[in-house]
Amino acid sequence: MRSTYPTRAGLTALAAALMLAACSGGDSAPDTTPPPPAPTTASYEITVVNLTAGQPLSPLVALAHNDGFSLFKVGDGASVALEHLAEGGESAPLAALAKDSQSVYASAVATAGLPPGAGNKAVLTLTVPLAALPTLRLSLASMLGNSNDGFTGVSAQSLATLAIGATVDTRLLGYDAGTERNTESADSVPGPATANSGGKREAFNAARDDAVNHVHLHPGIVSKDDGLPTSALTQAQRWDNPVALLSVKRTQ
Repeated sequence: MRSTYPTRAGLTALAAALMLAACSGGDSAPDTTPPPPAPTTASYEITVVNLTAGQPLSPLVALAHNDGFSLFKVGDGASVALEHLAEGGESAPLAALAKDSQSVYASAVATAGLPPGAGNKAVLTLTVPLAALPTLRLSLASMLGNSNDGFTGVSAQSLATLAIGATVDTRLLGYDAGTERNTESADSVPGPATANSGGKREAFNAARDDAVNHVHLHPGIVSKDDGLPTSALTQAQRWDNPVALLSVKRTQ
């Protein structure tokens, strides 16, 4: 009778085949794909929403810097660059000042102004070296267009501990640069509220004639409706604080 069990020779051949199959799997080349490089920068999405009903905001200027730079401080005199922004919405002098400062890591300027209305927002991006995080601060400014020298913003807000994916919100107040009297006249307010007034609508003027020659909280628009004889503005240009909402999200 023929045996149905495998012979010794058959077992040997089977074992050899299995070993060959196992060895053939080891012939594939090792994975040499390098791991992705570790990030060397941190990025932030800066969003500003206009909360006023009658104040357009000039193109925003956002700066990432350390303690060696100061955009403004309540009680201190405004720089000429801030005066340009607060009186005429001009962002170029402030951007140039930031570019020349070794304390500024990054800057961004919006391409357009921000019309009044809570649905209107501007978004900017700032990217800085990771090594800057321990001393990282954010400053931002924009003119309140229908005013003499009003602006909104934040100065030296710390971002050092903001984690990736986290967001911090800040309600922004209206400030007065203290560089121009608040006459609200058609000759001195450059915003759209005076567009059909026939006035000069002057923007920056190097003369400083405000009784308070330093940055302070803006007292607000009085308007001709409330009895300011020099004013070309109406109650529509008045505001209550806050005037804008700032949201900062760390994206990387």
